Amino acid sequence: MSEKTLDRRRLVHLGLGALGAVLVPAAPLLGSRGRPCDSAGPEAHLAPEGEPGEPLRVEGLLFAPDGVTPASGVVVYAYQTDATGLYSHRRGEPPRLRGWMRTDGNGRFSYRTIRPAPYPGGRIPAHVHHQLWGGGYPPQGSEALLFDDDPLVDASERNRSNALGPFAFVRKVETGPDGERLVKIRVRLKSKGDTFEESVRHGLDACGVEVPR
Repeated sequence: MSEKTLDRRRLVHLGLGALGAVLVPAAPLLGSRGRPCDSAGPEAHLAPEGEPGEPLRVEGLLFAPDGVTPASGVVVYAYQTDATGLYSHRRGEPPRLRGWMRTDGNGRFSYRTIRPAPYPGGRIPAHVHHQLWGGGYPPQGSEALLFDDDPLVDASERNRSNALGPFAFVRKVETGPDGERLVKIRVRLKSKGDTFEESVRHGLDACGVEVPR
């Protein structure tokens, strides 16, 4: 994939990930047993223990389209690059660092991971993709999580983020009470769903979710 293609509209504003999962075709559909959504709770680990990189915890609140009502029972699928900027080390595999959560009664979800790296040699800022479905809402993407101290985040992305107020997607990396690096986000659902390219259907396919192509 060319840099020009990769950089097209900054990966659709780094949103639902229709262009974001570079070199990661969709994973095969799993059987009805062992689907990760079936046992998903409000917390997940995207990175295995010992994964190289800076440990990071992300705490999220998910809201209905009105931006006020907490959205419970919604699946949040998060995936990202590793510390080398790659989703996977072998072509044809889904991202290594990924996880499924289901929001609790207050719309809360959280995951532990490592801070992602930008794509090798690219101009795209480091980011974490989020896809959402269930709980009465159609499958959809949201703005990718960006980091305030990343020099690759340009002025236009910061302005778009600031315009969203509490739902800004360029977030500050804080230090939590136990010393861990922490990012807090708020995400607002849309009333309408999205279409997904084959390359970013891996989380949906693993859960047997049918969406428009």
